[in-house]
Amino acid sequence: MWMETYNLVYGRSHNPHGLHLTPGGSSGGTAALVAALGAPVGLTADIGGSTRIPALFNGLFGHKPTGGILPNTRTHLNEFHGAVCRICQLGMVCRHADDMLPLLKIMSGLPDSTEDPLVHEYRSPPSWGLPKLGPLRVGSLRFRGGWPGSAQELLLSGISAPQREAQAAAVSALRQEGCEIEEIFLEDLAVGEWFGCWSTRIQAAGGAAFREVLCQKGPLFGLGELLRYAVGRSPFTFPALMLAFLEDWVQLVEPPLEKRLRISAEVEAQLREVLTRCQVLLMPTLPRHGCLHDELTVRVFDSSFTGIWNALEFPATAVPMGLSAGKPVGVQIVSLPGKDELTLAVASLLANLGVARCIPPGISLTSSLIT
Repeated sequence: MWMETYNLVYGRSHNPHGLHLTPGGSSGGTAALVAALGAPVGLTADIGGSTRIPALFNGLFGHKPTGGILPNTRTHLNEFHGAVCRICQLGMVCRHADDMLPLLKIMSGLPDSTEDPLVHEYRSPPSWGLPKLGPLRVGSLRFRGGWPGSAQELLLSGISAPQREAQAAAVSALRQEGCEIEEIFLEDLAVGEWFGCWSTRIQAAGGAAFREVLCQKGPLFGLGELLRYAVGRSPFTFPALMLAFLEDWVQLVEPPLEKRLRISAEVEAQLREVLTRCQVLLMPTLPRHGCLHDELTVRVFDSSFTGIWNALEFPATAVPMGLSAGKPVGVQIVSLPGKDELTLAVASLLANLGVARCIPPGISLTSSLIT
């Protein structure tokens, strides 16, 4: 569960756009295979961005559904129950925008299914059709850099120039289609609280601590595990250990859970208020693109860009915006719970306009082999 994909059993997954690049995580292996034309689609899991981050790095479309829309039964996510399984959702990656809605429909199960009571909470009966888009009001979330004045700024990247350009291209295309664009600056939306909001919602939902998930009901490790890792004796990867200890750190230095829940509610209220004015939000999937292996190890709060939508159970669609110097760039489209078809429709619109596109590695834009 990290922005990288490797373990001590199978080794490291690589990005087909460059073996020196990370495919993202934690569904990076699946996304790399789809990007390399090894499969038409891939099923993923997403508890904090594990669908959309690999979609960005591999240049694919990806969708994290509304919390509770898809059942986690008969998957490795089945260990998550109740509210936690709304935060941790199955998803998909693919090369074509129009493939996402049929996949969502197939994965949703029957409307009368009793396997998971959360299925179809937002649809009775489900519509499962892309809406005809009229003029939309689109919120373009802007970001000026790190977290101004924050000691945590070193843990969060500024937006790369190619990511800014990708967002600008999407905004320009939508504006030409008659959409009204509202620029929204992230400082006004307490972006510094996004990671805390995610971890708070996980804790409040009764989810097991990541350390407990790692140990699989065995004895829990302490700081001594870092020494075991240093001498090559730990069964865990360094990012997994760091995430486990980061979870402890957040709970130690942050306010009590009750206060953090109030802060989380304020963040949600701010974002919901924006989405009463704007039908969708558009923002970079992550601050950076085309990262090297292990480059994101210390940039732990970059995942706030994706994890916040898990915490709030909002649907979020990753959209590839081509390549910059051979590295994929991309944006994500977000809306209120139950409006998956709307984010998917905007993704399809951008694809039909030619600004959103999946470019397989090693294939030029003019090649007839792009599928």
